[in-house]
Amino acid sequence: MSSWSPAPPPRPHAGRAQLVLALLGALSIVPPYLGPAIGLELAVPADVEVVDHVVPGVAIVLGAVAAALLARRGEEDEHSLLSQALTGWCFLGGLWQAATHFPLVLEGGEAQAPWAAVALHSTAGPLIAAFALWLTFRPGARAADYA
Repeated sequence: MSSWSPAPPPRPHAGRAQLVLALLGALSIVPPYLGPAIGLELAVPADVEVVDHVVPGVAIVLGAVAAALLARRGEEDEHSLLSQALTGWCFLGGLWQAATHFPLVLEGGEAQAPWAAVALHSTAGPLIAAFALWLTFRPGARAADYA
């Protein structure tokens, strides 16, 4: 007797929230490069911008896209442990961005840190952290998903 079973059907609406998270992660990479183009510059070295924006942004995009693909293919439920681990990874990326920009927020309004530039640089991290945390622990997960 064979234990083969057909693959679950794709779920086209599954993973949309994770794709939104991936979009937010991609947008979080942009401020250091968009800011100077629109006149919102900060006196921050380029390597610091890479560590504060690019590295966590890429990690968020990769984790969120992986979670969305697993959910859409039907390989993982959106409340599975793997999916929650991937969105938890995105939470950590957002938390990193929020934490590294906290000193910038404290300097906001000074000559080297105008409020518009501070807002552009420091908004994405807390939004991503909050959204990813909600996705990780959102209502609807069943206890059987953790067994």
